[in-house]
Amino acid sequence: MKSERIIDKVIEETLEISRMAEKNAEKKPKVPIKPLEWAEELEKRQASFGQHWEEGAAAQPMRLQGIGKGQPAIGYMQIEVDNPITRAMASPSFRQEHGSPQVLAVHRSYIAMGMSNGSVIIVPSKYSIHQADDTNAKMLCFWNQGEKTQSPVTAMCFNPQGDLLLVGYGDGHMTIWDVQKATAAKVIYGEHTGAVVHVCFIHQSKAITGDSKGLVLMHTFSIIPVINRLTVKGIQRLFDGHTGIVLSACPLLANESFGSGNQTTSSSGGHGSMMGGVVGVDSRWKFFNEGSSPMEDGVTVMFIMHQHALVVRLHTNTDHVDHIETFSRPEGAREGSIAYAAWKYTSSSSDSSPIDEERVSWLALAWDRQVQVVKFVKSKMIKHKDWKLDSVSVGVAWLKDKMLAVLNLRGQLCLFSKDGSELRRTIFILDGLVFDDSILYHTHFSNRFGNPERHFNNSVAVRGATVYILGPSFLTVSRLLPWKERIEALKRAGDWMGAMDMAMKLYDGHTQGVVDLPRKVDSIREAIVPSLLELLLSYIGYVFEYISIALSNHTGKGGAADGLIDADRSLLTEREEQYARVGGVAVEFCVHIGRNDILFDTVFSKFVAAQSGGVFLEALEPYILKDMLGSLPPEIMQALIEHYSGKGWLQRVEQCILHMDISSLDFNQVVRLCREHGLYGALIYLFNQGLNDFRTPLEELLSVIQNATRKDATCYRILVYLKYCFQGLVFPPGHGMIPRAQLHSVRRELVQFMLEESKMLTSEVFKGFSSSSGKCPNICYLLWMDTEATLEVVKCAFAQANFKPTCTPDASVSKDEDDTNIERTDSQNVLLQSVVDTIIHIIGLENEAIHSVVVGTAESEESELWPSVKDFGYIIEFVSFSISSKRVKPSQRVLKHILKYFTSSNTPKYDDKNVLAQKEVLQLFNVVPQADWNSDYVLHLCLDAHFHQACGRIYTARNQNLSALDSYMKDIVEPYHAFIFINKKLFQLTGDEALSFRSTVIFRFVELVNLSRECAFVLFLDHFQNEIQQILSEFHSDNRSHFLFLKTAMEVHLSGKLDFSALTARNHEIVARQYFSGEIEDYLQRLSNFSKLFDRNLVSIIDELFEPYLKLLCQYEPRSVLKFLETFDSNRLDGCLQPCLDYGVTDAAAFLQERRGYVQSALALVLAGLDEKISQFITSVENVFSHISSKSISEIEQPAIVLKMSSSGA
Repeated sequence: MKSERIIDKVIEETLEISRMAEKNAEKKPKVPIKPLEWAEELEKRQASFGQHWEEGAAAQPMRLQGIGKGQPAIGYMQIEVDNPITRAMASPSFRQEHGSPQVLAVHRSYIAMGMSNGSVIIVPSKYSIHQADDTNAKMLCFWNQGEKTQSPVTAMCFNPQGDLLLVGYGDGHMTIWDVQKATAAKVIYGEHTGAVVHVCFIHQSKAITGDSKGLVLMHTFSIIPVINRLTVKGIQRLFDGHTGIVLSACPLLANESFGSGNQTTSSSGGHGSMMGGVVGVDSRWKFFNEGSSPMEDGVTVMFIMHQHALVVRLHTNTDHVDHIETFSRPEGAREGSIAYAAWKYTSSSSDSSPIDEERVSWLALAWDRQVQVVKFVKSKMIKHKDWKLDSVSVGVAWLKDKMLAVLNLRGQLCLFSKDGSELRRTIFILDGLVFDDSILYHTHFSNRFGNPERHFNNSVAVRGATVYILGPSFLTVSRLLPWKERIEALKRAGDWMGAMDMAMKLYDGHTQGVVDLPRKVDSIREAIVPSLLELLLSYIGYVFEYISIALSNHTGKGGAADGLIDADRSLLTEREEQYARVGGVAVEFCVHIGRNDILFDTVFSKFVAAQSGGVFLEALEPYILKDMLGSLPPEIMQALIEHYSGKGWLQRVEQCILHMDISSLDFNQVVRLCREHGLYGALIYLFNQGLNDFRTPLEELLSVIQNATRKDATCYRILVYLKYCFQGLVFPPGHGMIPRAQLHSVRRELVQFMLEESKMLTSEVFKGFSSSSGKCPNICYLLWMDTEATLEVVKCAFAQANFKPTCTPDASVSKDEDDTNIERTDSQNVLLQSVVDTIIHIIGLENEAIHSVVVGTAESEESELWPSVKDFGYIIEFVSFSISSKRVKPSQRVLKHILKYFTSSNTPKYDDKNVLAQKEVLQLFNVVPQADWNSDYVLHLCLDAHFHQACGRIYTARNQNLSALDSYMKDIVEPYHAFIFINKKLFQLTGDEALSFRSTVIFRFVELVNLSRECAFVLFLDHFQNEIQQILSEFHSDNRSHFLFLKTAMEVHLSGKLDFSALTARNHEIVARQYFSGEIEDYLQRLSNFSKLFDRNLVSIIDELFEPYLKLLCQYEPRSVLKFLETFDSNRLDGCLQPCLDYGVTDAAAFLQERRGYVQSALALVLAGLDEKISQFITSVENVFSHISSKSISEIEQPAIVLKMSSSGA
């Protein structure tokens, strides 16, 4: 139990170590960012400043309190019942004389109402889509005085021209009234025996009538010229009522002059039978068989019955009827429900080809709670859309070309698009009334159960965009408001944001629910812009007046700002917020409609007069940053910069300039303002993009840091600017790329400027560098500020750009491009040589002693010495890099300084710094001729620095192969270099030299195995298989190396591969640092193909090595013996038992005994000394933990302890 507690403790401590390691990993400090990287990141952040802002201050409605309260935002329809007809119906004398209203019909010039005593009341009323009906004219009364009975009027319809009114009565007779003369032109008796319940004109001289018994007739009228008398020319029976009762008829009529789009609407069941078509037209009506109608010799009519609705074509010259389509009562519709239909005729034509126009008609069919829209093209009915209603429909009609009006039993008038999207719904029932109080109906039709059904087709009529609903005691006029009236109504209701939102949607062409605007967006904008501007200015005036009144009421001093501040700062904040909202709305509104002239003239003047010009300027910012406002007038630009400067927002105003269209600005003014306020990012942008000038901004920025006495942000802005230009990027970040054809000249211009002599003769930097080196080029200021960052940026100017060549079909063009690229490379190399020579001269690398520059007076505490040790290192590495890239040629003195730096600044420790310094030296050996450096001097330096590869390279050049081998073998960091050298020499050397070198390699094979057993074995397979005995003899004095060699051989024999991951991982680090050679690549490639080197003759050698390897394995890795023996057959296991017993490898010995059939002996080996070993294990655990506290346990490697304890018990 005691041992169990100890083991539990070990497990708990191991878990705690794991948790602590995770926490420490989270708390591990990040690598510090270099100043140049940080400056570049700041530039990127500034370039994206404000991109998260959401434009649209109109989305934040004003909080107007105390004034301007009204109804909420209004709908599309205006419901009115106060009209002369309603007032007449309310008169007792009117009702006593004419009875109660029964039916309704409308025309573009008249509104007619049929009464219960047989009279017809006509109100002259010219329809206009732009204003409400004028119904104040004197009413006309049509009444047959000679009639013995006063039968109620049951149906009415005007003819298309409005000069005739066809009236049907309850006793079946009909009268055609001459509207102009107010006389009966024709009275027809005997054709119908039931109440005439629907009538409609389908032509100027043709009409369809139907009675309650189902008889439907088509009448043809004519006028006798001499006596001007109307007669019935002929009557055609269409339905006799035996095959089904026709409830209503709805003709499709064409009108070629209504509106700009050639549309006509005719309805049934609440609309069309009253109209005979859309009213409000000024030209004659015609059949489709006239002129260019697509339906020659006929008119299309829908006849609605209880179970279905028929669409037929009635031929006007014959009695023939063509069937087109049958619509059955939809599934789910109530039995006995009555359908209502409406046609809409349109033609989609262009002004250039009116003959080829495609005429399209739309049919809407509302049946109970379901609506179906069908497209009618070339005598074919094509289903377009269907949807369900939430209440039973009582009428349907088209309003203009995209809206469908549906009335339902809830007293709602719903507007839909033809795709079924609900636009708006309005209640037409007055407060306190019910549905039956608001709309009339007749019950002449019964369902199949004998129950009467309510039919509303004679109580609802439409003309233009107005729906008329006749009730028992009033006439409801539901008028679709024109866009101007709707905006005015929203203003009166206090919903200014709703009014402006609607105005901008109209400006964008979203005209659903609007019937009085042109179709084309440009025409719409031309029509509404003056009103939109008036709306904006009214809104601003209204809010400013409210703010002034609010402040006056609070301070009692007429809104004085000083009094306001002293009285209540919160109210001042509220005032600023109100002005800010108004400013946002004004900016968005004007930007949206493209009237910046009004924004910067009239609107800005109002804000300035209200002492809130700054608020207006701040409202411009998000729209500028979103590239919605690309230019500002000069006076606004100056006001913006001065206002932001006063608030310390220079960064924000700079970002605004970066988003503006330079061509629209007053360039000189903006440049002057940028200079005055230190907006250098904007200044760079203006010169680069406006004048294609990349040098002047650099001069401006350099003049700033030339006068600086310490490092500041401007220096890093210069460096970031240079880096971007050298990389082909436009500054500031995010503005695209410099054109490829221009990049070379930009680089050259900027580098040449950096090499020019400074003109700031009085600056401390100039004095310091001039006194030290005799000259001070402009690059000195950048080197003094940050040497590392400056040299990194300079490298970007000479980076080899990997431009992909443009594919051209002409090979000569590609050759010209290649020649141009070669010329540019040569030119760049010359320029780089100039840069390096300038830097060499500045620090004095051509001299024995390095120059030291003192910036500042000796008495000044702020004086600085340059270059520091680090700065000197950066310069040496830059020069070395330029030389290694074969683009710069150094002098011997310069090369001596470089080699001395790399070799003297290192220690014998094999760290990354040491490796990199040696690689730099090797790179120099590759490019600098040996005659340019003293090999003895360099060898001495490399020996002191422990640069073994460099020493090996020098010895090799001297043909001192054994010394070179000795140097390479000392390099334990990259051991493969020794094997590469041996491999190479074994192929190169001949004769006695070759024999001597092979003997040396064999003699030192033990050291090679210790250096890398994998590489040593590959070397053995390549070159020394025949000398196996000699090599094995060398291992007699070093059993450990002998074991490693044999282990490698066995691994190859068993798996056919070796693990070179340690070598390749180290090499990948070198490759990542761009220190890579072809020899290394070839050698590693050879290692990757190691399996192909395996020689089957090695099997015999393995047999000889088996027993020696087993003895060494028992000695050095006893825990691996059992796994090794399990891989061989029993024939090889003879003679293995004794070594296992000698070295106490009991598990392997027991395995061998079991293989030989001695199970009892195997068990005895397993049990032998088990109690003693368990006791030893427990004792060892107790000894370990008795001297280690709990805290110290958590700081050690617990898994290693457990392994040691397990090993001791094995």
